[in-house]
Amino acid sequence: MWSDWASEAFGEQVDELRERIPAALAEAHRRARAAHDAGQARANRVYGTALWDFADDELVEAIRTVEGAKVARFGAYELAVVNGKVLYPLHYSEKAEPVERARLRKPVSPTRQRLFGAHAPEVADPHPYLDEAWADLELAVSYEPFPQLGRDAELVVIAYACNVEAGLLHVEWGYAEHIGDGELRWGAHSPLPLPSASGLIPAARDGDSRFDAGAHPGLDLGLRAEDARRA
Repeated sequence: MWSDWASEAFGEQVDELRERIPAALAEAHRRARAAHDAGQARANRVYGTALWDFADDELVEAIRTVEGAKVARFGAYELAVVNGKVLYPLHYSEKAEPVERARLRKPVSPTRQRLFGAHAPEVADPHPYLDEAWADLELAVSYEPFPQLGRDAELVVIAYACNVEAGLLHVEWGYAEHIGDGELRWGAHSPLPLPSASGLIPAARDGDSRFDAGAHPGLDLGLRAEDARRA
């Protein structure tokens, strides 16, 4: 049922991660929706901004107690690491649509360029979804790995679709390479089940409504002092 890449990447922790990651993102939505409702916001900017922040918080807290996990600090920002794989959450859409459409929010900060450039595994074969025009976006820049992560750490993107009304719609994780200007090229990846009252259910694949994404809170790794604490 599941792609072999995840079992190879995470070993015995893979099933626990498959449960914890969607649950953490669902909790992030709950908190962001509460902030939206408390502020009686008419637009979705409060929700979108809170979601970006809470998703980071909830994912780190959910993974922190997994056996062998660690948390890498970049000033006030943190990333969870399991079995040498760096878990990077990415809110890519407000409706359930193919994860191949996921993009990094522009402008892409130099730190995110470095994170993907140094730690995202190279995708050898372009996904059939892409065409040859993307070849012009290939990056020739060499990036130095982050010492907090280690030279051999590999980035795993957790791409999720979510909106203020419907909540979490789709979650997918896997290897994605940044080829420039926010564009991603996917390698091995697979969907994660969505949490429900009765357990985990398969993610939806379609949706009709699109909602405002909100403003990204501007988390730039390494721009704050190493001993800064999360507000």
